[in-house]
Amino acid sequence: MYDLAVVVPVRKGSSRIANKSMLPFGDAASLIEWKLSQLVTVIDPARIYLSSEDDEFLALADRFGVSRHKRAMRLALDHVAPFRDVITGIVRDIPHEHIAWSTVVCPLMAPQEYLNAFRHYHEQVILGEHDSLVGVNLLKEYFWAEGRSLNYRATRDHTISQELPDWFKVTNSIYMCAKREILRREYFIGDKPVMEPLSKLAGVDIDYIEDYRIARALHAVYAEDGLHAVDPATLIDWSRDAFPLPIAV
Repeated sequence: MYDLAVVVPVRKGSSRIANKSMLPFGDAASLIEWKLSQLVTVIDPARIYLSSEDDEFLALADRFGVSRHKRAMRLALDHVAPFRDVITGIVRDIPHEHIAWSTVVCPLMAPQEYLNAFRHYHEQVILGEHDSLVGVNLLKEYFWAEGRSLNYRATRDHTISQELPDWFKVTNSIYMCAKREILRREYFIGDKPVMEPLSKLAGVDIDYIEDYRIARALHAVYAEDGLHAVDPATLIDWSRDAFPLPIAV
């Protein structure tokens, strides 16, 4: 197995939704606890780092046996530190070679999707020619900006949706990169990232209160489809020194 850590960044302040990370979700008392409950099913809890400046948030780590990372206050205040400083200020302290950055504001990315991403990163980044991985949704939709169409002909020669170019929306669900590259680039996406295709549910990002209401409504779909479960045959034994075969069941 390669040396992977999952960083879950949370902070007390939020410019659009007050105390967003503590909003209840599913059967969990907070988005933080919901996300940790997903991640502990797919990776050794000690490899999960809850990063926050807030002791109340960090106390939630103990319930799941995950690691704590106490973030410097200047890295938690709105727009005080550039985002590159937030990324490097956290990652610099994480004692692992590869980092997965997983946000609590995308609660509907299923545990199985995390497992798939971890394996694809090994195959296409560590063993392949890519330098990072980013979770995306493929969009076959019509876009305009600055008074003109961007990806189709808005004329009598209208482009049908099946012929639109492949455009990808970054979901904010997961980013993966080597720690040394994150620190060198001061960012968690490289020049040749793997576009990791995720479900539409995984692409729901809670930014405004309407997004939260949508995510809560879609939780019924998540639950109905049994997305909290994982295929036991795809689990990774993180205790080994080499990337393993699937655990026998």
